[in-house]
Amino acid sequence: MKPKIGVIINKPLRENLFDEVAWRRLHDIGEVMATDAAEPVSRPEAMEILRDCDIAVGSWWAPPPSAELLSVAPALRLWEHVGGSVKHFFAEDWGGRELTVASCKGAIAESVAEMVVGELIVGLRQIIPNAHANRLGAADRPANLKILSASRVAVIGASEVGKAVMERLRPFGCEIALYDPYIKSGDAARLGARLVPDLVELCRQADAVTLHTPALPSTRGLLGRDHFQAMRDDAIFINTSRGECLDEAALAGELAKGRLWAFLDVSSPEPAAADSPLRKLPNVYYTSHLAGPAAHNMGHRAVADIEAFLSGKPPQCVVTRDMLERIA
Repeated sequence: MKPKIGVIINKPLRENLFDEVAWRRLHDIGEVMATDAAEPVSRPEAMEILRDCDIAVGSWWAPPPSAELLSVAPALRLWEHVGGSVKHFFAEDWGGRELTVASCKGAIAESVAEMVVGELIVGLRQIIPNAHANRLGAADRPANLKILSASRVAVIGASEVGKAVMERLRPFGCEIALYDPYIKSGDAARLGARLVPDLVELCRQADAVTLHTPALPSTRGLLGRDHFQAMRDDAIFINTSRGECLDEAALAGELAKGRLWAFLDVSSPEPAAADSPLRKLPNVYYTSHLAGPAAHNMGHRAVADIEAFLSGKPPQCVVTRDMLERIA
């Protein structure tokens, strides 16, 4: 008998996450219960969908697991979150139930890493300011132009995203320096990076710095004035993590000097205030949290996780309570 799979994702979001191939694969695996509603699924609606299911598939805006939800599905064993953080799941009362919780954060990491590598190439080559200069007439090649393969890139945080960035950087042949207090030098070497234990020194050495730490009490304001002042002239700074992980006033102050370039996909608050210098400085490219959108690679990851689980193997990104202090 096929397992029953309850999908508590509203239709518009579901279609952004699952293409026809992934949705068909899911139906091949099990008997799928879902909704065609346009609005996010409420908890009572989720209870109807998940009744007697073996597997739950949720995403952003869907109810998290709770004792009430799990009470209607005594056979439920896997909760697959087609999204990123599942940290808030563990604040709920599960009524003593054992449950495997898996996240598609690995698929999101792939999307974020893709954007970061693109910004590194565009930033180091000074493509955007050169294109703007050419609107006014023939512009010279930027004196500060660098190519990625001859650059030193500093990665802050060997998170899921940080690892994905380093994996995609290796074929370019650039030098990768890594800061992460939980990583040993041998582990960094296996990731293709050189471990630098001093964060200011890491910033001083790099042509580009990209931030990939989770937003935790220990990472709030991790980067401040000393780090931004240490960065080289024309260094590129990228933040696709969280605005809370740095002192934005200190960053804005250094950017106002015109000697750094920043690609910021996040801010604190988010979105940034209308009068924020992050919106106005010519050397800042501020985007609307584009790095990790709902995309079809997430649906494919979810289906692969469910297939692995049903065959007795763990999903790619299983999250347990003992991991909560170090993850986003």
